[in-house]
Amino acid sequence: MKQKIILLFANYYKMVDERTGAITEGITSNYYFNIELKPQGNDNGSVGMRPAKGGIPLEHLGKIKVAPAIYEASFDMAIGSDGKPVLKIIDLDFVEEMCMVPLSSVGTSEPKKEKAG
Repeated sequence: MKQKIILLFANYYKMVDERTGAITEGITSNYYFNIELKPQGNDNGSVGMRPAKGGIPLEHLGKIKVAPAIYEASFDMAIGSDGKPVLKIIDLDFVEEMCMVPLSSVGTSEPKKEKAG
């Protein structure tokens, strides 16, 4: 499955298992599936979007140019340690840089919503 994402954060990590000495390396990341970032209310009463967190294979470190930015990510379904299905990034390609700014700084034809109260 391919999907455009907003990559918010990515960082290389290297951990050494103190017991076995085994080395684990990879890239940790935070991203949004919703690249439009429109305000939203959710069925459970929460508002906004929580970023997804996941790993990216280390061999793709050179493809991560900047963040935040739009990337085309390829996902694969796997089973997590809790037995539930999990989407995992298996590849990604840089699409374009992005900048998150208030609507007032870019101008919009949408009316501002008044706060209740």
